[in-house]
Amino acid sequence: MRKSSSKDIQKIQALIARNVKDIVSYEIKNENIGFMTITDVEVSSDHSYCKIFVSFLNNTKNSLETLNRAKGFVRSRLAKKVNLRRVPEISFVLDDTYERQQRLENLIKRDEEELKEMKDEE
Repeated sequence: MRKSSSKDIQKIQALIARNVKDIVSYEIKNENIGFMTITDVEVSSDHSYCKIFVSFLNNTKNSLETLNRAKGFVRSRLAKKVNLRRVPEISFVLDDTYERQQRLENLIKRDEEELKEMKDEE
């Protein structure tokens, strides 16, 4: 049995991302999910598990919970759309990179302003 190369994994990740986005956008009839972006997909080397990192425009917690409740439906629809020997178990994970970046930038800006004020006072 041949081992999966990194190119194989990347192709599978792209295939999963594209199809899951379509399934969520056009086949799930739930307004609680809202606008979703898939930011990354990680597939295990044996293709049995898949983490799909997502971000939402608003109502993040409720959207993620709703999406995770629908993961069985998403996986079954994915199995019908892709030609994979094994369709991985899916879990949706919140990608909060943007929010963390914003917080860090705000902290840096605040520190810079405080330093400037301290220098002005001298």
